[in-house]
Amino acid sequence: MTNDRPLTAAEKHQWKQDGYLLLRGLIPRERLTAVQHTFEEAVEKILQTLRRDGSITDTKPNIPFDRRLAEAAGALAGKFGRSWRKEIAQRSVFDLQTTPALAHVAAQLTGGDAIGHPVFNARPKLPGQQLTIVPWHQDSGYFGAASEKSLILTVWIPLVPVDRSNGCLQVIPGTHKLNLRNHTQEAREGQFLEADLSGIDESKAVTCTMQPGDALIFTNLTMHRSLESTAPTIRWSIDLRYIRDGDPLGAITWHDPNFKWVIRSPTQPPTDYAPWAADIQQWPW
Repeated sequence: MTNDRPLTAAEKHQWKQDGYLLLRGLIPRERLTAVQHTFEEAVEKILQTLRRDGSITDTKPNIPFDRRLAEAAGALAGKFGRSWRKEIAQRSVFDLQTTPALAHVAAQLTGGDAIGHPVFNARPKLPGQQLTIVPWHQDSGYFGAASEKSLILTVWIPLVPVDRSNGCLQVIPGTHKLNLRNHTQEAREGQFLEADLSGIDESKAVTCTMQPGDALIFTNLTMHRSLESTAPTIRWSIDLRYIRDGDPLGAITWHDPNFKWVIRSPTQPPTDYAPWAADIQQWPW
């Protein structure tokens, strides 16, 4: 795989018209494997904690990655959250976001440099779990009104094959051209923000079936959601974000207000791992 990944004319047109791209095979296998090891370490800590407090007796170390947390922890798995950040703030995540081909795509979409946004999440979607069913929303619903004019790219990357059965993502093309919609907190277990869909044709939703190595990229105004998983395995994924240089980050910012995560730029030196990791460890969440 080359370091650069130029977007085609068709991809640039789709981005402008639809507000999303699904790029196949963008992420090298070794980068995904390293992230999976980080996830596995986080799962091991969870299961050892449950074993020490007597909640479980068997951590099931020989169960495959896509089943272990669910089978060993059972219903207790949900108490450890659905969006891990500090738990996975390791070199592997830094290296994933600085993957040359991905950073090159991000720089093309922002029209300049690839600048990292502070928000990233590990997503373990457990079988039949209501907690991780995410309704239609725009990411700026979480980032706040100050981010509406920003360009924030979300990059959603699965670590296992994903389709409708295990809760893949759906996007509604063209909704990035809308303003920030009103969002209200849903009454379901997840208590996610849910966007006002008035005037939006939900039937145009695209179901994003993906393989490890694929990357789904969309804007902070593109309407998207995550479906329920009816599969017996865990849908593992990670989502990363880039921002157009100079745009407001929104409600979630770096601990150090002067910190900037420069990933790719012809004029600014790239940020090293150590200051990135140090800032994240100061986060209260």
